[in-house]
Amino acid sequence: MEDFLDKIKKLTPIQNARQSYRPFNKYNKNQDYQLLNETKTLHKKKSHFSKIQIKEFSVLFIMLNYFDIVSKKIEELSEITFLSDKNESLKKLIIASLLKGNDQDTIKSKISVDYKKLIDEIQENSSIQIILKKKDEEAILELLNELIAELKELNNLKKIESLEKKLINNLDENSYSELIKLKSQINGE
Repeated sequence: MEDFLDKIKKLTPIQNARQSYRPFNKYNKNQDYQLLNETKTLHKKKSHFSKIQIKEFSVLFIMLNYFDIVSKKIEELSEITFLSDKNESLKKLIIASLLKGNDQDTIKSKISVDYKKLIDEIQENSSIQIILKKKDEEAILELLNELIAELKELNNLKKIESLEKKLINNLDENSYSELIKLKSQINGE
């Protein structure tokens, strides 16, 4: 009997028209909308990180998971100085291990002991891992190049800021020329 009544509803044009032309109600009045607790906790975890820290975590995530790609960019990565001392020491250890020719398992065993907490923090807070899931090696290398360029620029901006503070306190010819050189590099890029 139910099947028969459903078929009649579908075949009756007036019943069918009433359903399809019902005004659209964006929100259901009986339903309460709340933020997901997971979203709140993720935001709380990541909101205290600065732009530089997020970029450092992204580079370190690539360094920890894509050794073959990182080995192509060792020289550029060596030129960058990370803001955080922990991040900088992890970066230097990975680069030194790659230069020695250590394999992936050896490197991971070296860093997993001393840097376990930092690695967990990187894995947990690095948003780049979602982006890298469906990327090929060339796309990851391009992304790493972009991150390196951005970190270099941020490093130069930090240097300019410190030189400007230094110049305010003590006007020095060498500091002034270095400041002008850095500003021209940034404007030239």
